[in-house]
Amino acid sequence: MNKFIISNEAIESIILNATLGVEGVYDGWKGLEEHLPYLKQDKKHSHGIDFIIKGETMEINIYVIAKYNYDLKKLGEQIQQRVKAEVELMTPYKVLDVNVFISDILHEG
Repeated sequence: MNKFIISNEAIESIILNATLGVEGVYDGWKGLEEHLPYLKQDKKHSHGIDFIIKGETMEINIYVIAKYNYDLKKLGEQIQQRVKAEVELMTPYKVLDVNVFISDILHEG
């Protein structure tokens, strides 16, 4: 019997690239460790992405830094749509939920 395994790192990469591909997203939120480097860094969610796989389904939480002057509601919806589409296209999982948390807003300038 043949096996095909997708690592958690590969799934995280798919989610991160889909998220960063949405105009208005600056970066993934890395937590307080990003701003206070003396805190112990938990590499578990290094890009602000958390997901739970249950059988053939997946639930995703994404923490992002948005660019200033973007409609945050629309931005969240675009992230949800793009992440769901790309994960379902590239993996065997059906995405049940994509929860987007705007953790910070950055004014570039």
